[in-house]
Amino acid sequence: MRVCPKASRLLRRFRTAALGSSALLLAGLLPAAADMLPAPTVESLTTCDFTETATAKIGVLAPLTGPTAADATDYSRAAGIAIAELNAAGGVCGKDKRYLFEIVEADATNMRNDAVVTAFRRLNGTEGLNVILTPYASTSNFEIDLMAQEKMPYLISGGAESTRAIIEKDPEKYPTVWSRVPDYGGYFTDLPPLLNDYLDKGTLKLPAKTVYIVGSDDPYGSTIADGLDRVFKEVGWQVVGRDTVPFQSVTDWRTQLAKIRELNPAVIINTEWSASGAATFFNQFNEQPLPSLLFLQYAPSIPEFQDVTRNQAVGVMYSMLGGAIDSREDTKAISAKFAEEYGPGGYFSVAGYNAAQLYALCVNQGNDPTDRMAIGTCFGKLDVDTPSGRLAFDPKTHLAIQGNDYMPTLFYQLQSDGKPAIVAPESVAQATFAASPWMKP
Repeated sequence: MRVCPKASRLLRRFRTAALGSSALLLAGLLPAAADMLPAPTVESLTTCDFTETATAKIGVLAPLTGPTAADATDYSRAAGIAIAELNAAGGVCGKDKRYLFEIVEADATNMRNDAVVTAFRRLNGTEGLNVILTPYASTSNFEIDLMAQEKMPYLISGGAESTRAIIEKDPEKYPTVWSRVPDYGGYFTDLPPLLNDYLDKGTLKLPAKTVYIVGSDDPYGSTIADGLDRVFKEVGWQVVGRDTVPFQSVTDWRTQLAKIRELNPAVIINTEWSASGAATFFNQFNEQPLPSLLFLQYAPSIPEFQDVTRNQAVGVMYSMLGGAIDSREDTKAISAKFAEEYGPGGYFSVAGYNAAQLYALCVNQGNDPTDRMAIGTCFGKLDVDTPSGRLAFDPKTHLAIQGNDYMPTLFYQLQSDGKPAIVAPESVAQATFAASPWMKP
């Protein structure tokens, strides 16, 4: 098989990533933990003697309507909760005054390029708005170039592979654009070894090391599917089937499931990460379930998935990078605030809250909210504790650094109460792995 130069570079990069942050720390390539700031709090950000106030507007660019609205709306709502708390405490203490924040939303609808451009122009033209936060706005993150042209601070919480592909060519061209989610490498370097470890310990019992992988054609789904295909083979598994489907478009999975049932793999993976698509996949799988471990990338974290599957997907696994560590006390507090106001939230119910706090931290450090370059530079220099772990950025890619010493790959399993729980890594686990009901004899 011929490997293109880009694929070869990806292969080398992810093999290097697999060394983990611990190895890089020992090599002196990452800052020591002593350099990390404590997680910001309402009290730490608003305690000062200033009485003069000013207003700073925060843009949220997200697909607030359309297929991913349930996911992205969590982000905007969570950011709104953080902003309301800071304002209620008198505003964020800046260099010589307090700043009250005002959120301005712009809808990227179905994430088509024209919708994203229109939404960006609206935010960029809003007086007093000099920062944009996003869960994700497009599947390609092409809007990064628009942000760079306008020197707009842009903090992204999705699409890390697309961010990397754009920024690593010329990092200095994007001084205001940063991703609070890490490299996707952990999504596929960590799952196959974890399953091997479960097999070795007897935690997981499978008839064979066989896996069937369904990937979607967007950068997120395809990168993870391709990486899993490679790593599973490297650690002794047989990939018995591969499919690629259009993102957000499949409403009937029976063609794929017919092939899967014929091959009867021990593990089934689907990286088409939309809540509706993954929920439909599970419901149709559950019509004639196989005794297979079912791994659905990201989607089970979205409450919509759990609603559509009627809490029948007990035992389904998924993983997240940059996700909140649910066993942390600050994560529990943020999640409780969100649930009290809006009901149970997904990944972005904490990520949106934290993104607003990170912007507040940069203002609190004395940066003028109207100075876009200063805020962008502050983002890039952050080294701070967050609900997702230690956040610091790789200057070559502008991605958050991944690893157990920074942001770990979190593996979840849906429990009998319908709620997800972290099962790995053990240092932050809330529950132990258990076989799904359809896997038991």
